[in-house]
Amino acid sequence: MPLHPVLSIRWFFPLAAAAALLAGCGGGGGSAGVTQPTVSNVGTQTPRYAAPMLITINGSLLDGGIAVSATGCSATTRSTTAPNVSGPTTAFYLCTPTALGAQTVTVTRTGDNTTLGTQAFTVPTPQVSMNIGNGAAVSGILVISLRPDLAPITVNNFLAYVNSGFFNGTTFHRVAPGFVIQGGGFTTDGTLKPTNPAIVLEDDKGLLNVQWSVAMARTNAADSATSQFFVNLVDNAFLNRSPTARGYAVFGSVTTNTALVTAIVGAPCTPTGPSECNPQPRMVINSATQTQ
Repeated sequence: MPLHPVLSIRWFFPLAAAAALLAGCGGGGGSAGVTQPTVSNVGTQTPRYAAPMLITINGSLLDGGIAVSATGCSATTRSTTAPNVSGPTTAFYLCTPTALGAQTVTVTRTGDNTTLGTQAFTVPTPQVSMNIGNGAAVSGILVISLRPDLAPITVNNFLAYVNSGFFNGTTFHRVAPGFVIQGGGFTTDGTLKPTNPAIVLEDDKGLLNVQWSVAMARTNAADSATSQFFVNLVDNAFLNRSPTARGYAVFGSVTTNTALVTAIVGAPCTPTGPSECNPQPRMVINSATQTQ
């Protein structure tokens, strides 16, 4: 006969009862009754290179348990501030496109990495539209298309000035017929605006100083470009990098309204040197906007 049989019974029955209760409540380790996030729709704001893009996700239980990623997009973060406050039925995320072309947003469930929804989007070649005029006979919109695929540092620098409003009210202060027009640094009263730090020179990316290309102005120091840029009026091969000299970084080209550039060159101008001048009235960049 076993020792202390009553103790054996007391240990056995409570455990059996607990097991029966677990089985009856579905608590034996299964997932029955556990509700998971669902996604009914994923949408994106019209994407622009280097500009924050809003991602909108609709569904249920979106206040947790999901992960959002986007190819060609950096710093994907959940929005918790007005007007895009995330909640259980609508979640907002922000990311910044850093690559061109076809990309995809993917929403997954963090518990098992199941894909809940996707949305394709395409990042177009970035463009900047400049409203330029002298208050007299010259007025128009100049469109510059940019090449972040080949000169990302220079393009990002230029767009930072554009999107901060830096260029608004600056002038094309230098016109050199048969060579370049240059602007983006001085105000209408001739004041040189303070700039961001200078950038690394990207003069070895395969972009050349050909007619209508746009490049960064700089001093004799290679890594000295800040805000000023110029439009090549002709092919200026001597501005390209060579085995013995650094070049000038091309980062885009005028793709709409080269006639406006020609008009700027032909406008009244006060000589400032043997072969260049400063337009009078001032040739003002009234606004510069990233349009795509």
